[in-house]
Amino acid sequence: MKKTVKRHLGVVAIGIGIVAAYWLLTDTWRLLDPFLFAGPSKVLPAFVRSLDKLLEGLVSSLALLAPAYVLAVVLGIGLGVPIGLFVPLRRNLTPHITAASAVPVTLLTPFAIHVFSTFYAASVCIIFLGAFWPILGTTVAGVVTIDKRYLENAATLEITGLEKMFRVILPAAAPTIFAGCSIALKFAFILLTVSEMFGATSGMGYFVQYYSDFARFDMVLAGFVFMAVILVGIMSLFDLFRKKALAWTLNS
Repeated sequence: MKKTVKRHLGVVAIGIGIVAAYWLLTDTWRLLDPFLFAGPSKVLPAFVRSLDKLLEGLVSSLALLAPAYVLAVVLGIGLGVPIGLFVPLRRNLTPHITAASAVPVTLLTPFAIHVFSTFYAASVCIIFLGAFWPILGTTVAGVVTIDKRYLENAATLEITGLEKMFRVILPAAAPTIFAGCSIALKFAFILLTVSEMFGATSGMGYFVQYYSDFARFDMVLAGFVFMAVILVGIMSLFDLFRKKALAWTLNS
């Protein structure tokens, strides 16, 4: 318990410093525009008043994020592994993957809205694409950079097929794959809030956009704080899972 407290002491101290600095710049010294930058004395009551709506928005947002991200992980790893293993496949597909991933996903929003019949399907598609490319790219890179000695030892021990896949290839590429999944999760969260600002009737991004239209920046900042807390929580759970899955690595 003491080790855990010491480990997070710096994080807490920096967080308190940021809040204190913002409080001084707004409520105390009033150096920032009070219309745009509401101080903690206004943001905290707004946060408390809107907590029910924010929690409802969280449920709606997770209903978009979860299926899109899970699908991106499954397809990204499922396609990335064979592309990384087979040289002809990798040589022919890599240029097309690079070209497709270079297109900003947000630019595809109008196409998704017109192609899919519902906003939900369009949003899931946009979030999926944003998460899919980083996972696919890092999976290919992770497989390509596997130490040849692992594969040679597997051949010596006559480990083949699915056993080779799950006992040699995936564990060896796992650190790189997890790094890509972490990046993709953050990007998916950003795209989630962006997609909810257009056509949604609920969600965290909708909450921010709604009150921004009415210039209620105290509520907007309350939404920002809530989204930041949720993202930190999700990433903390992801890091905990990653550490358990990669407990055998040096930097776990």
